[in-house]
Amino acid sequence: MRKERRITTVPFTPGYPVNTFWDIGNSDGTAIWFHQQVGQQHRFIHFLEGWGEPYSFFVSAMQTLGYTWGRHYLPHDGNHERQGENSNLTPKQMLERLGLRNVEIVERVAELQHGIQATRDMLALAWIDAENCKEGIDHVDNYRKKWIASVGAFGDEPVKSDGNSEAADALRQWAQVYGSDAGAGSKRQRVPKRRNKSAMAV
Repeated sequence: MRKERRITTVPFTPGYPVNTFWDIGNSDGTAIWFHQQVGQQHRFIHFLEGWGEPYSFFVSAMQTLGYTWGRHYLPHDGNHERQGENSNLTPKQMLERLGLRNVEIVERVAELQHGIQATRDMLALAWIDAENCKEGIDHVDNYRKKWIASVGAFGDEPVKSDGNSEAADALRQWAQVYGSDAGAGSKRQRVPKRRNKSAMAV
């Protein structure tokens, strides 16, 4: 993407809805990518993250942006109940109570590596705002495979405890929604499987 200068200034385009892709990950981390599809381009115009924040924090931040919303995509665990003060609700239900509409659940990918591969493939269609998505870009760049000491090599599973997985997993929701046959590995511009420590890179 950098070689093709697709990490650049990517402004909001009026007249096109903004979709959001979420991860509600480890250690109470939440990451959100803000996306517009304009023609064949998938444009990421904003990124938001936080740890230990209630969903109202994110919805309030979203309301300040002035966008017309499309759909909000949550990972599969967005349908899992979480204990609250007064009732047990799913993240989807909590966000709907806060006023979000068109909240959808992305089915769990059969194999994580297929979802990661679909994301790599779909990035050929992506443009990302360098400033408003800087933190998300950094996380994706630093998303790493686990080192398996017993065999002296990197495995297929990524590190999930370093603060980078939330942004990468949220981006993967986009690839699973828009990618061709994402559940079995996208057919768009397939690239060879990486053999180094990087799990996903832009």
